[in-house]
Amino acid sequence: MKPLPFTKVRVTDPDWTRRIDLVRTVVLPYQWEILNDRVDGAEKSYCVRNFRAAAGDIKAPHGGMVFQDSDLYKWLEAVAYTLAVHRDEALEKLADEAVELIVHAQEEDGYLNTYYSLMKPQKRYTNLMEGHELYCAGHMIEAAVAYDQATGKDRLLQAALRLARHLHGYFMPRRGYPGHPEVELALIKLYEHTGDAGSLELAHHLIDVRGAGENQLDLERKDPDHDWIWEPMKRFDDQYFQAHQPVREQKTAEGHAVRAMYLYSAMADAARLGGDKALRDACLALADNMRTRRLYVTGGIGSASFGERFTTDYDLPNDSMYCETCASIGLMLFARRMSWLTGDPRYFDLWERALNNTVLAGMGEDGKHFFYVNPLEVRPDAIRWNMTYEHVKPVRQSWFGVACCPPNIARTLPSLSGSLYARSKGALHVLSHIASQFEDEGLRVELRRSGEDYTLAVDGPALELHLRVPEGSELTATDGQAEVGRHIFRHPGGEQTYRYRLRPRLRVVRANPKVAANAGKVCVMRGLDVYCLEEKDNGPWLSGLCLKEGSLPREVPGQTMDGLPVLEAEGLRMADSGYEDSLYADLKPAYQPVTLRFVPYRAWGNRGAGEMTVWVNSLH
Repeated sequence: MKPLPFTKVRVTDPDWTRRIDLVRTVVLPYQWEILNDRVDGAEKSYCVRNFRAAAGDIKAPHGGMVFQDSDLYKWLEAVAYTLAVHRDEALEKLADEAVELIVHAQEEDGYLNTYYSLMKPQKRYTNLMEGHELYCAGHMIEAAVAYDQATGKDRLLQAALRLARHLHGYFMPRRGYPGHPEVELALIKLYEHTGDAGSLELAHHLIDVRGAGENQLDLERKDPDHDWIWEPMKRFDDQYFQAHQPVREQKTAEGHAVRAMYLYSAMADAARLGGDKALRDACLALADNMRTRRLYVTGGIGSASFGERFTTDYDLPNDSMYCETCASIGLMLFARRMSWLTGDPRYFDLWERALNNTVLAGMGEDGKHFFYVNPLEVRPDAIRWNMTYEHVKPVRQSWFGVACCPPNIARTLPSLSGSLYARSKGALHVLSHIASQFEDEGLRVELRRSGEDYTLAVDGPALELHLRVPEGSELTATDGQAEVGRHIFRHPGGEQTYRYRLRPRLRVVRANPKVAANAGKVCVMRGLDVYCLEEKDNGPWLSGLCLKEGSLPREVPGQTMDGLPVLEAEGLRMADSGYEDSLYADLKPAYQPVTLRFVPYRAWGNRGAGEMTVWVNSLH
């Protein structure tokens, strides 16, 4: 499949345009103030100050993390996608100022990194494991490509090409590769946008040498003079960096979840462009392992807080997990590339599961508060007193010292238009049913939605229309052909309108019995949207609630939250009588009937701190 670029597709669905408008009018201006350290009460970013210092405008040491540059790049990429939707002069002016700042911070040979330029200019590329130079370079390149695509301004793109050529000259003769993958997928984007062959060559090189032969990250760890940035890194193994094997031999999703997703995304791109069967097979195996053994029902990934990493098959704790927002965004990036690579639309179920649940939950309804970690079970008192849960927050935060997630959400939402459609020989693929429209090479398409009823208006040459049928939904139409994971209309050419109904099913799902954390529990879903119980609606001690046998959730008429219906179901609450003076007792459980009220997981935590759980006890 060849995806239609974000510049050609316009989202018209009100549920999504309001989010994109929120990014433009609230999120990006707010984050610009954050990046300039002008928001009282929020953790300082130092990001813009670092660039000003590196550009020589002020004298100041580097502040924040070594990867702080990436926050500005992701913000700028988000602005690019937003400007493609709505040309905002004030926002574009800020972005142009940011571009000039970045360009002036770049060194004469093309090198660009404020931490090393300001603090350790003699130690470039001596700490590939921790230094994040290539990670930041990748985000700069992605921002440059997007800004040129959206505005036609190539000032930053030219800087990105200088950076890419600098990286090519340094790394092609060496076996070094980044501890945090990202630059690989960015270099491929740069090649696809500009045709710069050196960028594609370097991307392939960085993928090929990873985990092969002499391990560069091991050499750094063994060096007695290694300049450690984080002491805990001494405990991380090669799996943490996806460097334990050559990438074509890797079969299980390992290590830091965000790093893994960015690497696998680059592998899928490289396999698609190069026809590399071994690389394609590795991507298939990795996606299958993650989907069937290491994925949360919300589309979250990363079971362990220490290392923010995958652990082992079926280890999916609900309260101590990590499920970083960036990891789910990375899953979206990988999933859509797997659809493009294989032609199988069902990979977009992963994309939609992650987007509709974890990613949307990552930002509050005000656009100014964010989750870094996305739990499936929260008890605020335990979080307060048990340091096992110190990474979990019961309410969204205004910012973070490590602030990768907020700008990552900001760039994801306005860029959705670039994931909705793809073309292959003789076919148009409708990968997500977000109302939208586009024109491309003589083909005009408009997808309209009214509740669960859709109208697909097509004007153009004869072709097949392949509509993805999401997991947990039913697509019905009076014509066309149903296949596994898709519905096909055959467009004869000219103007034609196709109507169909896409109905998300209310369902009660169970986890594989090997997932110990969910034994005897169920999760309520509507299509791919996950629901949860909150203390606000159901009272405290959610652990004492059960879904009653045979009870199916139902929509509450006229009540919605974040665009989705509120659900109710018949339940039971376990009585605590008899335990007044005892922690354990030989008692037959007694139950009281209650009505359970379920709200969309993506909307939880917007009404103050309280208990929350996705998985509910079941007497089924």
